Amino acid sequence: MAAYHGFGLWFEWLDRSGSAARFKVRPAEHRSYFELLPRVLANQTFVLLPAMAGMEALGLAYVGPAHLSAAAVIFGFAGLTVGHDVVQYVAHRLILHEPATLRLFGHHIHHTTRASRAISACYMSAPDFFFEIVCPYLIPLALIGGGGSNVLFHSVVVAAGAFGGLYEHSGYDFSVDLRKAGGWREQIGKLLSSEAHRAHHSYGNVSFSDGFGSSNICDTIFGTRWDLAAKARER
Repeated sequence: MAAYHGFGLWFEWLDRSGSAARFKVRPAEHRSYFELLPRVLANQTFVLLPAMAGMEALGLAYVGPAHLSAAAVIFGFAGLTVGHDVVQYVAHRLILHEPATLRLFGHHIHHTTRASRAISACYMSAPDFFFEIVCPYLIPLALIGGGGSNVLFHSVVVAAGAFGGLYEHSGYDFSVDLRKAGGWREQIGKLLSSEAHRAHHSYGNVSFSDGFGSSNICDTIFGTRWDLAAKARER
């Protein structure tokens, strides 16, 4: 929560100060930071934290050795990245975007935002938050063995996840210049782009787990990655 709200306030400062205006590619969400904040805090406090505590109580995560070898750290990050992609894709596309369950689980609430104010990353119903945020984090964590009790490892994981979600919903795209440069810089720019999640909020049927920091495996395999889908629509 410290990482999430720290990064969130930084993006909010960018919005208010205009310090990075040339990277702001989407107009800011009409609702203010403080209008979106209560639902975000409720989800983090009453859904995420109890789920994390439950995983620890069951011995599925945050327990075990405090020291992790370099190999364990690399395996952990790789497993969490791929696992997050798969679990989020299944939950996001097959559960939350089904017509019968879109409103049942309240995913439409999140889609009232335009991915243009960072704090909106966790502005969603409690069931939606559980399926889209909690499960893609905790299920892969349990599958890789729980990550031990190394505080630094777990802190980096949650901080990276927090930044990725906030950036994708911030309305900023720091890859603008790189993508125009061509060559290897353009390829780096594609990795840093927030375009994928913008496309998801615009169309609703692309990039279910594709985005900044994602392995993009599932959206690539199933042809729902935003750029692949665009080419399919053209054909």
